[in-house]
Formats: sequence, C-alpha cells, structure tokens
Amino acid sequence: MTILRDFQTVGQDLFASGLNNSHSGNMSLRNNRMMAITRSGSMLHRLEYSDIIETLIDGEDAQTALASRERPVHRAIYLQTGAGAIVHAHPPTLIALSLHCRNFMPIDAEGQYFFKRGVPVIEVTNAIASEEVASKVVPVLREFPMVIVRGHGTFAIGDRLEDGFHYTSSLEHSARIAFINNHLVKTLT
Repeated sequence: MTILRDFQTVGQDLFASGLNNSHSGNMSLRNNRMMAITRSGSMLHRLEYSDIIETLIDGEDAQTALASRERPVHRAIYLQTGAGAIVHAHPPTLIALSLHCRNFMPIDAEGQYFFKRGVPVIEVTNAIASEEVASKVVPVLREFPMVIVRGHGTFAIGDRLEDGFHYTSSLEHSARIAFINNHLVKTLT
C-alpha cells in the first residue's frame, strides 16, 4: 500500500466514523528527518497527492508553510517520542467528556483492555496549534498512546496511521458507552 493510500484510507475512516468534520483533523508519518503531513485546510476524507506535504521535522523548508497548522505539535511529538505516525482528530463525545474530567477511564471491557490507565486530559490556554499544546502532549505520549486536549480533540500515536485511527475510534466508542450508561443510570433510578 502506498503512503497516499494509507492517508486516504485513514482519512476516509475518520470522517465516516464521525471523528472529524469536513475540514478538521490532520495526520502525519515520520520518514527519518522528514514527515509527510496533511496540507493545511485539507479534507481528510478526500485527500489527493497534493494534500500530503513532506517537510523537515527539525526545521523549516520550502514546504513548511503548506503543512497543517498543527505541525508544531507533530514536530514536538516526533522529536521527543518514538512515534512513527500521528492522528489528530476531533471526536465529539470525547471532547464533551474532556470538559468534565482530567482522565477518561473507559468502563467497557474493550476500552479497559486498550487503555488500562485511562487517557489523560490536558488543559491549555490556546488549544489549537500552539507550542503550549506541544509541550503538554509530549510527556503524556511518552506513557500513553493518546492524549485528549480539553475542548479540542485527541492526538494518537503509533507505528502506522491505522494505529492512531484504532486508538481514536476505540476511545470514542468507550466514551459513547460511558455517556449512554450515565444517561441510563439517571433514567432508570
């Protein structure tokens, strides 16, 4: 499978799963000193070759300005963790829950299997494309496969883009179960 096809498949899956809206989210893959990252403003479910930007991880180059505005966060993650791929999404249930907790602990068996210690929620002043986000997500991602930025979304890492999609979709599924459970408990008691 080609790199473009990997981006297209995961981008389509994120959108079809309701984890991103038409123009939200971004993804990247590490390639030595370079990263392939989605273009700023791209639609992840309709990616073309021109939507994948190759740019330096540790500096600026001619392509940097075209890359996702979240590139400082992607760069920091690559420079300070062993991540091979990053998926940034905006899962609605997790975003809503992030406003009310510091760590989301799944209550379902599958969620507990993948996230034994839950997933931390970080709070920042500027949640979008900031150095503050970069500085706070990196320590979490050294210990956890994903992190939730309060009121904004998630960053998930792995060896492949599919790993990031798996973690994101699994945790959003667990969040929906927790939400439904909470509603049922209130309704039935």
